[in-house]
Amino acid sequence: MKIRFTPFILKLILPLIFIGGGFIGFNYFVKTKSVEVPKEIVERSWNVSVVEADPTEVTSEINLYGELVSARSVDLRSLVGGEIIQVSDDLKEGARVTVGSVLVEVDPFDYDAIVREKEAAILEAKSRLAELEAAKRSDQLSLEQDIKILELEQRSLQRAEQLRKKGNISDKGLDDAKTSISRQRQQVDQRRAQVDIQGARIGQQIATVERQQVALERAQRDLQNVSLVAPFTGYLQNVSVELGKKIDAKDLVAKLIDDTRIEAKFHLSNTQYGTLLGSETGLIGRPVQILWKAGERAFEFSGVIKRIGSSIQSDTGGVEIYALLDNTPTLTKVRVGAFVEISMSGATYKNALRIPDYALYDGDVVYKVQEGRLAPVEVVVLQNEGTSLIVRAEDLKRGDKILTTRFAEVGPGIKVEVR
Repeated sequence: MKIRFTPFILKLILPLIFIGGGFIGFNYFVKTKSVEVPKEIVERSWNVSVVEADPTEVTSEINLYGELVSARSVDLRSLVGGEIIQVSDDLKEGARVTVGSVLVEVDPFDYDAIVREKEAAILEAKSRLAELEAAKRSDQLSLEQDIKILELEQRSLQRAEQLRKKGNISDKGLDDAKTSISRQRQQVDQRRAQVDIQGARIGQQIATVERQQVALERAQRDLQNVSLVAPFTGYLQNVSVELGKKIDAKDLVAKLIDDTRIEAKFHLSNTQYGTLLGSETGLIGRPVQILWKAGERAFEFSGVIKRIGSSIQSDTGGVEIYALLDNTPTLTKVRVGAFVEISMSGATYKNALRIPDYALYDGDVVYKVQEGRLAPVEVVVLQNEGTSLIVRAEDLKRGDKILTTRFAEVGPGIKVEVR
């Protein structure tokens, strides 16, 4: 018997077929699914690096940057004006000159003529002085003679008075004696006044001679200053003269820098400055090491702090320090303005240790490895040296291993293995 599927029957059967097929498939996948066995959780161990603690006396190291400056330099200026008639072969930019070297010479003709004029003026003034002194001596002799005559006149008057009492001379004779002695006294007074006048003239002339002598010394100094010499050994900068040029007094010739007295100028912060001032050795006289790198070469110098800047820098909050470099043959090779690295010893701390800066966590915690696990230890940071720290911790003993490897999971109890 043939079964006919009408559209109505198909609409009823097809959904049942799909539902039954889905149910069968679901049961199949449930029965055939894989069963996962839970893995055993294994605690992770981190490979780390450590440093051994060794609390002892630690001297901090201060590393800074600075520049080289000249401890002594001078602007060489012409002391007299005139035409330059001679220029040294060493008067060149960057050339090194020795103390006493003649660098420039100005035409000395006018200054030599002035010296001769002043010498003639002194000779004239001295001749006039000798004339006045001779006149004074002559007046002095005349005064002495007049005084003797006055003494004779006084004795004559005394005799005339005695004779008048006896009636041996007339009144006229006594009056003549008195008139004569009066005249002689007037003569003595005039002589004394003349001697005093001559003495005053001599004093004036002595002053004139002295003024002429000073003028001569000035002229002689100007004559010497036609030659400009190097006051010390060094090298030249800003050379600005040439042969035949006319210059005036105080015109700049060149700048001379003493290459035997070079200083390293660097900056200390307020904290560093205060720490060093409060140390036992202080700041002045503290040795420093200076490193100058020129291309692939490096030059090392030793020095000593000689002076401190005059004021605290308002913009940086520190102070400028100047260290004088030791005078060595290599020192003449450097030039001012060179950028240098400076290292020096700082304060000394007892029962302290130095650790890398990356060994510190949260500002005051380091981790030590204890029985294969990390244990936090609080520390006190005594000084930050840049890439390293000086710290003190009561819970760190000699031989304790301090963690120096940084990783995100670091914390108390973390299992580690020291490489």
